[in-house]
Amino acid sequence: MSGFASFATAWEASTGSTRKVRAYLGQTLNSGLIKCAALGKLRPDHSSGGELDMLAAVGSLLCLFLVDGPGMGVTNVCSTPVYSNVLDIACLHAPANSQIPTSINEHGGELCAVLSENGVFALVRVERFHAKDYRIRLLSETKAYMGLDDGSCLRMLRKLVTDPLSRLLCLVSWIEYIEFVYLDWADSESTGSQCPVALGVRLNVEVGGAICDAAILAPAKAELQRVLLVAAVVDNQRQSVFLHLYESWVRPSGSPSVVLLAKLPLPFNMTTPLHIVPLPEHPECFLLVTENEVAFVSALQILSGDVYLYRQNLPQLPSGDCDLVKAFSVAGTTVVSPSSTAGTESPHSRRTIVPRSPLLDSWLEPPLSEARRSSEMVASLVAQKVYLATQSGALLLVTVSSRPSILLTKVCGALPSAEDTSQTRASWGNVLLFLGAEDPAADVAQLGSTTSVSAVDYFFASGDSLDHSVIRVAGMSTPDTNADTTADAAVPTRLVRRVLTNQSPMIDFVLGSNMAYWTSGRNPGGAIHHAQFGHATGVEELIEIRANKADDRAATLQLWHFTLPLVGPCLVLQRAQAAVAIAKDEGTGEWQVYQALQQMLVGKCVLFIGVLGPSDLVLCISSDCVEIWSMAGLSENSHATSLKLASAQPSEVFTHGAVATSPRSGHSRAILSVESLVDQPTESPSLDSHSKRRHSFIRVIAIPDSLDTRVLGHAAVEMQFAHEISCVRSLTLGDNIYVAVGTYEPRLHVLRLDTELVAMGLDLPLSLPDGASKTDRMDIDCTESLAPSRAGQVINDIYILCSIEACCILVGLRDGTLLQLTLDGSLVSGTMDEERRHIANVTRDIVGMTPVRFATVPVAASADSDNEDIGAVAGSQRAVIVAGSMFIADLKPLGQVTITACFGGGHLLDRVRFVIPATDKEGASDTTKQYYAVDDTSDALSLLSIDLAPQCHIDELAISCEPRRVICDSETNLLVVAGVLAQSPGTPFPTSCLSVLDPHDGRIHAECKLRPGELVHALETWHIHGSRSYRYICVGTGMYPPTSDGRSGALARAKSGRLIIYNLKAAKRKSQPKTLTTDPNSTNSGYELKYVWESEREGSVSALAHLGDKYLVVAAGSSCLVLKLDVVQKRLIECCEIPLRFPATGLHVRESDIVVGSQREGVHVLRFTPAASSDSYDELRLLHSARYGVYTTDVGYLSSDLVLGVSSDGYVYAMGIPSHLGEFALDYIMGIHLGSECTRIRLGSPVRRLRRPEQALAWSADNSDSRVLINSVDGALWTLLSITDDAFVLLRQLETAMVAMGPTHAAYPLLAVGGSISRARRSSKLPVVGIVDGAFSMTFIEGLTEAEQHQVVQSSPELQRLALQLFSNSNCQSQCRAEPDGVQIAVEYITQLIYGLGQACVC
Repeated sequence: MSGFASFATAWEASTGSTRKVRAYLGQTLNSGLIKCAALGKLRPDHSSGGELDMLAAVGSLLCLFLVDGPGMGVTNVCSTPVYSNVLDIACLHAPANSQIPTSINEHGGELCAVLSENGVFALVRVERFHAKDYRIRLLSETKAYMGLDDGSCLRMLRKLVTDPLSRLLCLVSWIEYIEFVYLDWADSESTGSQCPVALGVRLNVEVGGAICDAAILAPAKAELQRVLLVAAVVDNQRQSVFLHLYESWVRPSGSPSVVLLAKLPLPFNMTTPLHIVPLPEHPECFLLVTENEVAFVSALQILSGDVYLYRQNLPQLPSGDCDLVKAFSVAGTTVVSPSSTAGTESPHSRRTIVPRSPLLDSWLEPPLSEARRSSEMVASLVAQKVYLATQSGALLLVTVSSRPSILLTKVCGALPSAEDTSQTRASWGNVLLFLGAEDPAADVAQLGSTTSVSAVDYFFASGDSLDHSVIRVAGMSTPDTNADTTADAAVPTRLVRRVLTNQSPMIDFVLGSNMAYWTSGRNPGGAIHHAQFGHATGVEELIEIRANKADDRAATLQLWHFTLPLVGPCLVLQRAQAAVAIAKDEGTGEWQVYQALQQMLVGKCVLFIGVLGPSDLVLCISSDCVEIWSMAGLSENSHATSLKLASAQPSEVFTHGAVATSPRSGHSRAILSVESLVDQPTESPSLDSHSKRRHSFIRVIAIPDSLDTRVLGHAAVEMQFAHEISCVRSLTLGDNIYVAVGTYEPRLHVLRLDTELVAMGLDLPLSLPDGASKTDRMDIDCTESLAPSRAGQVINDIYILCSIEACCILVGLRDGTLLQLTLDGSLVSGTMDEERRHIANVTRDIVGMTPVRFATVPVAASADSDNEDIGAVAGSQRAVIVAGSMFIADLKPLGQVTITACFGGGHLLDRVRFVIPATDKEGASDTTKQYYAVDDTSDALSLLSIDLAPQCHIDELAISCEPRRVICDSETNLLVVAGVLAQSPGTPFPTSCLSVLDPHDGRIHAECKLRPGELVHALETWHIHGSRSYRYICVGTGMYPPTSDGRSGALARAKSGRLIIYNLKAAKRKSQPKTLTTDPNSTNSGYELKYVWESEREGSVSALAHLGDKYLVVAAGSSCLVLKLDVVQKRLIECCEIPLRFPATGLHVRESDIVVGSQREGVHVLRFTPAASSDSYDELRLLHSARYGVYTTDVGYLSSDLVLGVSSDGYVYAMGIPSHLGEFALDYIMGIHLGSECTRIRLGSPVRRLRRPEQALAWSADNSDSRVLINSVDGALWTLLSITDDAFVLLRQLETAMVAMGPTHAAYPLLAVGGSISRARRSSKLPVVGIVDGAFSMTFIEGLTEAEQHQVVQSSPELQRLALQLFSNSNCQSQCRAEPDGVQIAVEYITQLIYGLGQACVC
């Protein structure tokens, strides 16, 4: 929590008065927890070629995924926020006999039903959005009544049961009620043109007890109007489990009804039912899964009262406990041996033989005639395959035939058990979806043999305890049931491939450099998850570059890349001593010195080199001349034919070079910066009456197309500058050529050349009189944008990001500073009148410690575009920024510039100096670009692959324990992890350990174990600086002794705990042989944890915080105490203590004030007063307390009179501290619900992004970071931003207008009770005040068409008025098209505002 120290001033300075604090809540990292999912053909243009659509509830979002063929991959297509916990999702298939209009099918694919915890039942559909995008659209919604007219009690909703023929739906609760909802398909009068189905009659059935599970059975072919539902119910009166069989008839006319046909009591020795699995291959039959067995049951048995169920035991855990089934999936069919009958099974395939049911006599008929026996045998051989996933990670295959017979087969991993990573997962989740089979016809081809080879099955597995994976089950054979099932041929194998990362449960997290680390309790092997945000980068080292022995320590000054015919890619590096030319051998693929070009570079200081079009002509600009070389047919002993275009005069020297090519004619010109010394007469008498004066100017020289073209002498145009030129860059934007010139002053000059003049090859001066129409000039003084110190503040490089609507000039300085100059208007059109020369905004950022350079992001022109120059415009909207580290600058459509860091690439990204595109424009890819890179320290040339799409890459750092707490030491950048060691069978209580981990290479520096039964609850770093510096690691634990039955007492309250102090210090280096070389990138040889001191406390030590260098605040049990450090004695002395009514959960310190989180009383504010003299005592007083009884898990100061807290039910709230000490109660300021348990608060952002501070953000005077990060257990990271009052009022008015559009409009929130966009759980009554939900605001720009946006704005005159008022007060008027339509201006301003706030939150 130490990060709050610098952070508090930002909120305090930005808000002014905490009683008016306004905030914006956005999501930085989406949750990885998939709660439920459904498969179907959901997209309107769904192709039938092996693709599936999956609608899944992921945290607080409803997401659409594309499953690209069985086992191929899963891609996120679109998502929309939901405002309740989603319980279940079901896909509805239109009945075959329904008459759905063609116009309705054009709106979207199949429908999905969604059931939420707050009782909202909705129908949604995926529809086309814009040209290539999709969105999830709400069609209709209602509320589950469950027998109550007012819907006040939801009866604990559990799941959604669907009919295979989509005739009705059933809403199942945990107790008492099942609600039948009948569907009316293609009822155009009641549904309109959007929804092809209407919710018809709704009937509620009271079952009289708790409902274990319910399912609708597969109908017989002749019973298309009959619906049979089976429910496993724990009867309230008899305290036993019954199977209830309900019947309903769905007819075109008449009111439907539900009738209870029969109840079947389960045997007394049968455990509690968990799942009812309908069997599509066996109509009106199902598989009953209990805690320790499975049973085959038919509707006929329930009707006849037959209690002799066909049962099969499930495998048990080694401890003897039941291995509960978490999820099931019904796969295809297979074929069993003809000799498989119910009476001839062996003990190997069925360990428990129960008395045979009398009904088996009717199933096992006497032998038939040969002709009938052949046809009947084929029908009896077809069996249903069901896969069961258990909590131990086992996957079971259950093969069920109607004879009946049940064959259990354990699906093993493809690797040996010791290396099978798929078996190390703690548990399967509750989602197991059958994706399909690779060869469904394989079973039919094997009917005549004794064994049938089944198809390869694919599944999608997900849940709260494993990564989302695609499982491939193959190599499966179903032998004769008389054979031994333990044979190797009978064991199917599985391969698990992770497709989506699940970061839940996120217990604790900490922020690092462009990275977030968190602990997760789901991996028993132990791992710390870390997420990197930005552009993924891969690196491949190509060659070490040395021109000669004297060039060993020379640094690369410039880098160029081009492609020569018959040679391939070539690179030229200008180093301090000489230029080096290398080329790639197409035969061997190796890089080597290109001797034919190298001999042409001898003695030259190259300023620019490249090819002229697709020819073999090379243009070389050196410090003294401009030449063209013909490289056709050259060898090592021959010299190239050359043509000298220009030479420097005796008093001149060329300092920079560039080439500009006309986009229309293709003719090129060389642009040179020239420095000359000219004699100037002096008035003072001296021996020398003349002095030398330096002149700087730009010279443009025409370049011929071939060596035969005659060049007219020294034909050039020039423009003089007042200061020495430091850089020159030419850019083609649209139809115009621009030349950007930087000087040492520093000043930026932007020149525009007429493209027709370049194409004609005429010699005209660039410096034209005022009012001339051939050349425009814009001079920008950068002096005011710089700090007072001028050292190193020289313009090093320039780049222009430009689109049709906006323009931003990037200026890189030599001291690592980046300037962003946002213009009013665009340069693409080529007009730069007086109104468009205004600089709208200038920002300054430090991006590195080396000179800033830029590289182009090539973009291929669109093949289907009519605009020939679209490639040039698109390519100017992105750039690579290099300054020791790398960034990608991206110009968004509304003029916003996002600058996001690159990650990966090993240590190269920390010292890269030059990058240049490795692919030509024609062959450029739209997703990944390749660059040649040279670093500062080595002689290696590397190939970088940069993903242009920013992403969040989540990976794992393996450790030897299950992590629970993590902190990052700011000085060493090491992670200190507290975890729980794996429990052996003979150790019934957990044991914790501490690990010091290097996050860069995963190296564990030190480990130490704690006492048995001791768990770590608090970790804190404490740095002491004085005559000697110490890095203390403070550890708070709780002791959980085993209970009387020998089991772990971790679930009970700890009666005692310990406070332990360790010193993190560098390990003493052992003497090593002199021949041993160490890694130059290693910062230290190692660290160790040295024990310092410990103290026993009553109750567990749940939170720690240091108060300066002398005091440590400890929350132990139901008390808070302050300890004083005695450095000499290396111990802590107790100063004072204050008791609390309930256990403390969190601590944070600001100066002498302490805020404490409590389990039942929210937060408390304490004040510590140290003793003024030896006669006085230290004092700890309780000043204020909260009025709300919230279970607070973490707290922190936002300012001197504002505290922030998060609760276990997902509530984030801020409390104001009264200005008078006499007021005891804290004031409620703002709060919002996240919908999932929150555990930690941190300062800052895991995204290293440079951006312009939004006007809507309430930034402090020094632009310090005012973002708060909050995690939820389901794996989400939320960002809380302080915004202005005007932005808050506008966004809140937007929310009101969107909700007022009604459920039939796309702007209406999904699964919101009465339009309330609160994610509060049913038990929470706390209000949502002072915070705007960013997810709902983002739907305005990501989920609505332009016409729908106009409808929302037009519906609220107050919203339109506020938007126009803020627009008139802003300085972004040129970035929004100033049309006379006020609605259009309001829509564009709101869109720009929401986009800017979203960029401040989302990675």
